[in-house]
Amino acid sequence: MEERKKEVLRVYNRKTVKGQYPNGLAYSVHLSVKENEEECPLHNNYGLVFPKAWVNEDNVIVPSFVGNLKVAAVKKDGAVTYLITGEDWKSDGSVNSENKGSFWSWSTADFLTFDEWGICSGAQLCEKTGLTLEAIRMTDQIAIPDEMAQCIKHHWNALHAKRQMTEPKLKFPLARGLADPVVLLWKDDYYFIATNDNENDIGFYVRKAHELEDLFAKDVKTYKILDKDTENGFVQLFWAPEFHVLNGSLYLLFTVSDSEWNPQCHIMKLKENGDILNLKDWEKPIRVRRANGGLLSEKGINIDMTPVKSGERYFYVWSHRKNIGTPLDTGSMLMIAEFDPVHPERLISEPKCLSRPLYGFENTEHTINNEGPYAFYYHNKIYLAYSGGDARGYLYAIGMLTANDGDDLCDLSVWEKAKTPVASFATIPGEYGPGHNSFFWDRDQNLWIAYHAVTSFEEKIVSSGMRRVYFEQDKTPRFDVIVE
Repeated sequence: MEERKKEVLRVYNRKTVKGQYPNGLAYSVHLSVKENEEECPLHNNYGLVFPKAWVNEDNVIVPSFVGNLKVAAVKKDGAVTYLITGEDWKSDGSVNSENKGSFWSWSTADFLTFDEWGICSGAQLCEKTGLTLEAIRMTDQIAIPDEMAQCIKHHWNALHAKRQMTEPKLKFPLARGLADPVVLLWKDDYYFIATNDNENDIGFYVRKAHELEDLFAKDVKTYKILDKDTENGFVQLFWAPEFHVLNGSLYLLFTVSDSEWNPQCHIMKLKENGDILNLKDWEKPIRVRRANGGLLSEKGINIDMTPVKSGERYFYVWSHRKNIGTPLDTGSMLMIAEFDPVHPERLISEPKCLSRPLYGFENTEHTINNEGPYAFYYHNKIYLAYSGGDARGYLYAIGMLTANDGDDLCDLSVWEKAKTPVASFATIPGEYGPGHNSFFWDRDQNLWIAYHAVTSFEEKIVSSGMRRVYFEQDKTPRFDVIVE
């Protein structure tokens, strides 16, 4: 019988490259597959698995790094699993003496999903695997079946598709200086709104077009629907506007600050039969508050609020941060609470912390962010995207949380957080730092992602972009399809 072909999988770190690949990315788990002596880095040579940071007694995140990676096949109860280990490193790439002799550890059956074991001593590894350390035989590469290798490459490498003749041409960059883009399909027309860096983030401007590509025509008109209002405390930081339909009415959720740099979540409602483009057809904005009427938090900022529906219940997710710019900076974290869509300006449950930037792609070069959440729904699954890293640079990346439709989303155990970003500067050529995205369905029921990114490693002015989201046969979304 002919022996089945074997390919070689390798685990490795990358070297840091200033301004392109910092230690938060380099000191993570990378994978490659060697076929016919040609090595193919997976995920475009971007980190795949990241050691989880820890939170100290001051509620400050302490980043983690992993190096000197090894992999082994472990046979237990007739089944083969794979073990990845690495040393606990400091930010400079040296071994952390506090954990010398212990190892960051992950197990996987397929190199597609990974179970975190955390930092394990040698004795703990032996207990988990049922083998001695000598029997585990750790090296930096291992032979795997060809079928597994093909699945790994399909999963982690970008896919290519031909653009359909009817699909709009929306080549990045679409609109320079427009961040946090959102598209709404309303009464058979498309509406576009974004944070307007071109106007120093003051005021919200809307575009309308019957076809998607016409939203970015040179002569497209813009309509201001919220302006600076010193009397009501709308002075600066007009951020992250989002259109949402709640209980049959259209609302705009957004962030704004008074003169003291204190951005907070607000909501305003379109009057019945009102025109989205007419400033006077919008009711007065209201600050979102807790169930008891108190502020979302006594200290810190609250930004990027978005609704998420599960079954017949509604939840807000937003980003909260305290002590920004100080040694006690908490980093921005995602909060969640339930609300009543009849009275969407008020929570009906206490906020809980859903996610913090504990992985290297979320927390690198002091950009400690979980922000910009936005959800879509597909085949009884809730996909909640969020962004981490530098919101105005190439390190921005999109992470993903998932839950089942119908779950109590305030039960934090129902959520699963992906260990790898679904989009980064390594995803689509020429698009660096995609993030603060939204989703929308077009007339043909195709799902689109809108986002902002920059055009190079050095660029600091963001531009809007959008592209189709495709789905695998198992219904999972792909954000890395390159359309030609």
